This record gives sequence, structure tokens and C-alpha cells, in this order.
Amino acid sequence: MKCVKCGAELKEGCVYCSACGQEVQVAPDYSVLEDDYLRSLLREDRRGREPDGERSGGTHPQKGIHGAKKPGRKKKKSSLAPVIAVCCLLVIAVAAGVSVKLYIDYKNANSYDYQVRMAESAVSDLNYETALGYYKTALSLRPQDISTRMAMADLYLERKEYDPAMVLLIEITELDRRNLDAYRKLIRVCEAKKDYDSILELASGVTDAEISGLFREYMVSEPVISPAEGEYNEFILVSVFSPEDCDIYYTVNGDPPDRKNGTLYSNTRKIPLDGEGEYEIQAVCRNAKGIYSEVVTSSYVIRLLPPEYATVTPDGGRFSEPVMVTIRAEADCDIYYTWDGTDPTRLSARYTGPVGIPEGNNILSVLVVNRINGLDSGVYRTNFIYYPQKTGEETA
Repeated sequence: MKCVKCGAELKEGCVYCSACGQEVQVAPDYSVLEDDYLRSLLREDRRGREPDGERSGGTHPQKGIHGAKKPGRKKKKSSLAPVIAVCCLLVIAVAAGVSVKLYIDYKNANSYDYQVRMAESAVSDLNYETALGYYKTALSLRPQDISTRMAMADLYLERKEYDPAMVLLIEITELDRRNLDAYRKLIRVCEAKKDYDSILELASGVTDAEISGLFREYMVSEPVISPAEGEYNEFILVSVFSPEDCDIYYTVNGDPPDRKNGTLYSNTRKIPLDGEGEYEIQAVCRNAKGIYSEVVTSSYVIRLLPPEYATVTPDGGRFSEPVMVTIRAEADCDIYYTWDGTDPTRLSARYTGPVGIPEGNNILSVLVVNRINGLDSGVYRTNFIYYPQKTGEETA
């Protein structure tokens, strides 16, 4: 057994160390340095658990019960330093990795080419929603880019989402008036939506001949109405012609013509305006796709006039020899006459050719009646006196 203070060998049975006089304490036979290291760990542990007051007022760990300082021991170097160093290196490495990743993410987020590559990769995996997200980011980086818009429009068309596709395609045509592919796809969208008005609106702003050709089958020529509008003094028949042999719908009361409100025109039956008044004929052509032309309007006024009086030749007189009387009137008119001065009617003698003058003093009354509108001229009268000249024998 050894002295705990100086480490000298103690003689068996001694109460004090013969070398330093230290009271003998029983201690196991191990290294003083190891004992000191263990005491150090215990001391640190107690300091961490005890309040400040207890640590300051208690027995010093290196002093005896009576305050005597225990023999000093050399401290052993802590084994936590390597662990701490390793931890610091790991923290630095992680921080560096995070910084690198943040830099790469920032660079990719602001790279048009990267966004397009990721979008194309998503498309190949049929992940269209993700692809659209990448394309939108790419478009935000290049707001005037046409190819990205076209790629997005194709995805929307694939998903049959026509409204966003139409917006993108119209933007392309505004950026490039000669983009044939954009116009072709716009027509496809309008066809799917049966929005033919939009097709015609698109066509109205096209100046390129090749692009105009895309709209040819959607452009319906206006109908042609005859005779020309205006005021007429007779009943008329109105005809309507389609340059492209389309169906024609018309109205005569001012309503817009279509399949619902209009009458289907037939070449075998023209439109009769057979009464006095005002007419407004509206006509439109409709092709096989159901696309209507512009509406054409013609206005007519029918104001019927009575026929002129008949022309009588000779126009009355005194005659001694037989004379044939000729009566003429306007076209489409019938002539009725009497010789006794009474008013002729439609039941009176109808003039068909020259007539002779009856003998005596006669009043020729003539009435002209228009066969189409039924109006008459009123009675025209003229006096014929006819007495045949007597021969010499008769005179004697």
C-alpha cells in the first residue's frame, strides 16, 4: 500500500507515512494520475448539478475535512477536443453544402434553358402540370418568347383546355403576324368551341395571303338581292342569289334572318311584294359548316298609281263615212268601253282591237284597269257623231 500524498510505500501496521507524516489512508493500487482525472470529472459533474451557493459553501474537493488541501495531481488532457473538432468540421461542411445548393437553386431558378429542359423532361414523363410550371417560369424570364408560348399552348390543347390555349396563341399572333402555325391552331380551337365569330374576327385582321387561305372555307359571301331597293309603283317580285350556292334565309319585317327567324329562300318562288306599303328585306347566306355571311338589307316602298287614261284615235269628231276607232293603254292593262255614255265596268265590252263607230251621236266611254294591282284609270269620254252621207238617189 502507498501513501496517498507522496506515494511512498507504507509499512504494514503504520498509522503515519514514514516519509511525509501523512495520516495513512487506504487507497487502491492504481495510478495517481488516473485518480486525479476521475476526481476532476466528478467535480465538474457536481458543479453542473449544484446551485452556485452550494458550490461556493461546500467542502473544496481537493481539501480534507478540516480544510487541508489534498496533495496536487497532474490533470489529464481532455479527450473531448477531437470530438469537438470533428463536429466543427461537419458543421462547416454542411454549411458549405447548403450554400452550394442554394447557389445552384438560385442559378437554376433564373436560368431559362434549365427551366425549358426540366419542362421538356416532365413532358416526356407525361407530367403536364409540372411541365406547365417550368414553362411559366421560363416565360417569366423571357416574356417575349414565342417557342415557350407555343409549347404551353400544345400542352393545353393536349388536355383540351381551349381557353388558356387560345390566349397564348393570340399572344403569339400579336408578336408574330406571320405565324402560320399559330393561326392554324387558333382555327382548330375555334372549331372545337364552334366559335365561328372569332374565326371571322381573326380573318379580318390578316393581310398575309397564305394565312388568309386558312380562312377561305369560313368566309361566306353576302347574298345579292334584286331588283335594287327603291320606290315602285307596282307590285314586284324580289329574288336573292348566293354566289357560293349556300342556303339563303330572309325576312321581310326587319327581323334578323337565320334558321330560327327567317324563311328559307327558294329559287322557284321569289319574294312577292304584292301590297302597298314599306318593306325591308334582310337576307343572309349560311354554308355547310353553319357559318353565316354578313346580313344584306334592301328597302322597298310600294306606292301603286292608277293607269293613265286610254288613248283614243281618232279622239271623237263628226263623221259621214265609216271610221275604225283604236284605243291604247299601258302595259298589263285591260280596256273596257261603252257607246251609250254609261260608265264601263269589268263586265262591259272588253277592247281587243279597233272598233267601228255606231251611227248616230254617241259618247264613247273608256275605262283602263291594271291587271296586276287592280287600279283603274277612271272613265275617259269622247263624242263621236256619225251619219253616213246619203247618195244622190237617196237625196232626191
